[in-house]
Amino acid sequence: MDTKEFGGQSDRGQATLAEAIPDVLALAFDRAGLGHVWREALFPHGTGDGFGLGFGTSHLPAVVMRFFDALQDVLAERDARLPATAGRVRLRMRASLNVGPVLEPGPGPGSAAAIGGAVVTTHRLLDAPEVRELLTRSDPGQTFVAVALSQRVFEDVLQTEYARLPSSLVVARRVGVKEYSGTVHLYVPRPSGDLLTHGFGADNDPAPAGAETPRPTGAANLITGGSFGTAIQVGHLDGGLRHGPE
Repeated sequence: MDTKEFGGQSDRGQATLAEAIPDVLALAFDRAGLGHVWREALFPHGTGDGFGLGFGTSHLPAVVMRFFDALQDVLAERDARLPATAGRVRLRMRASLNVGPVLEPGPGPGSAAAIGGAVVTTHRLLDAPEVRELLTRSDPGQTFVAVALSQRVFEDVLQTEYARLPSSLVVARRVGVKEYSGTVHLYVPRPSGDLLTHGFGADNDPAPAGAETPRPTGAANLITGGSFGTAIQVGHLDGGLRHGPE
């Protein structure tokens, strides 16, 4: 998870947002019926302007289908309670969700981060301009969450129909960030503003149509693994390679 325009806030504004982030996420997990995922999270870590955690793959369909919608509702309710002033500090967030093997954080100071290719991909998707623009091009009083689902999450969870999201709110786009190039599936629980009039991906080549159309393919082969830097997936790989604490 990352917060829009965190660096543009005053020191007091940044402190307000940083304090609110874990409370908002905890409430969203509870609201989604996933409080245990938050309480049992693997390598949870605050980043100042955001938060990251890992969780077991068995929770992935429920997180995809329920958590982001709950987060949108919690942020909207929080915003409605704030005084309507020019200096209003709005909390609007981008999220990236990925699944894959990671190396477990080691003990001691400076070793609290998971590492691996899935970790890098998660961060790249979170930073993609196509994801950032979803909040820029929407009404700040209506759209509070923009989500980047990796191609792997789409294939394992949505394409196999282990979870469902409204097809009109999930749009596949090609992105390139630093060394990463691939497909991201954009999801906005409550689109508004320019997203309603021009869609999620203006001036961007769509991914192949087949990748955007959910279709049943049998049992999903969800690798137990994970990443870092947002709500992501971790666990164990077959063969005994350990990626997270029991």
